[in-house]
Amino acid sequence: MRCWRLDLQRNFSPYLNGELEPVMVKRIEDHLLDCGSCRTRVAHLRNGHRLAQQLPRFTPRVDPWTAIEAAIDAPHVSSNRPRYGARRREFGLKPGFALAVIGIVALVAALLIMFSKGRSPEEESAGSMVAEALDLREFHTVNIADIEQNMKPHVMAEGYVSEVRVNDEDGDLSFKLVDDLGQAGPFIVCEIIDPIRLAPPSVGSRVRVYGVSRYDGQADHNWYEVHPVLNIEVVR
Repeated sequence: MRCWRLDLQRNFSPYLNGELEPVMVKRIEDHLLDCGSCRTRVAHLRNGHRLAQQLPRFTPRVDPWTAIEAAIDAPHVSSNRPRYGARRREFGLKPGFALAVIGIVALVAALLIMFSKGRSPEEESAGSMVAEALDLREFHTVNIADIEQNMKPHVMAEGYVSEVRVNDEDGDLSFKLVDDLGQAGPFIVCEIIDPIRLAPPSVGSRVRVYGVSRYDGQADHNWYEVHPVLNIEVVR
């Protein structure tokens, strides 16, 4: 069975390089104990790292930096001879500068379009491709109030969306799923992460959420999560 713990898989390379905090290292190693798919992925990455380290280092025979510095410091010789079109260029834009201005304007326009549309077509495509690849029969239905008894990795939970927010730590979107909008709990925190940038549901809607079940034991959290969210179905 394919593992959907993308939140851990995107840290496998830093894990092998020894760049992670001890808390994240423990989370990854605890997961690797139970997940053969991710153990295979880490083994392939480790072999690739080992191969890269065994490659011979290339050192150029001649250091080109001395010649580059000399060329930079050399005085520029200007010619006093008038050239064709010099007067025109004196009052007009140089072609290179004009192209640069056009490029900047195009970039700003593209950014404005991107932010006005919100999610890009590529992000929407990635989310729909993951949704199409899912076998919903592999997801175990859990009640929000009973999720602490759940032992299955892939779950489906249904409930009402009580709030939607952007996490300050990593910028990911998350929303809270409850049985009753009039009650603060019990609840499940559902987190949407890259590269599956699903559109968050609206507050008050009833949805089915498919994803990976886990417990966030951080001191200021201590709650159950669907992380990452792999698919969202709006019920009403």
